[in-house]
Amino acid sequence: MWHKYLLAFATLFTLSQGQRITTIQLDGIQYFISRMNPYTPELNWFMAHQYCRSIGLQLTSFESREKSDSITQYLTNAGYNKYDFWTSGNRIGTDMFLWMSTGLPFNATFNLMKSQEDNQPLLGTMPLGRKKRLDSGISDACVALKSPDLIWDTEDCTSIKDFICEQTRCYYYNYGSIPVSSSQG
Repeated sequence: MWHKYLLAFATLFTLSQGQRITTIQLDGIQYFISRMNPYTPELNWFMAHQYCRSIGLQLTSFESREKSDSITQYLTNAGYNKYDFWTSGNRIGTDMFLWMSTGLPFNATFNLMKSQEDNQPLLGTMPLGRKKRLDSGISDACVALKSPDLIWDTEDCTSIKDFICEQTRCYYYNYGSIPVSSSQG
């Protein structure tokens, strides 16, 4: 089993070295959307996290409703709402969902998580652990934007998906950026 992860890591490392990537800029933030880049494989949450770091970015987090709406509108208009995308959201080792890239808990910002009971979005600050008791392992511990509505939902962290990275630090990389508005696709 470990040889699969070693092979995946070797492939990831090889793909991220010397590769020219395309990013978009929405509301002043650079995003790398794996689906836009033809040589980027779908990955599990851990490998997606590492891939983003290998290109100087981090898995995306949503600190505001506007940021979430902007990226989901862009993905929908670009026809990418047919795919699931990893975000930095997870609750690995805890009962509380956090944004890995910022360390902020979901209830410190806002929450669009799909309800575990009635499949309705949860809005507000109610901790998810009260809706449905989840173990603190990797099963249903990572958060993805789920097609077709791009609502936040939990997934097994080892599932293979597309992913979205964002620039969170002032690094300079030679990105081929395409300036777009969220209404373009």
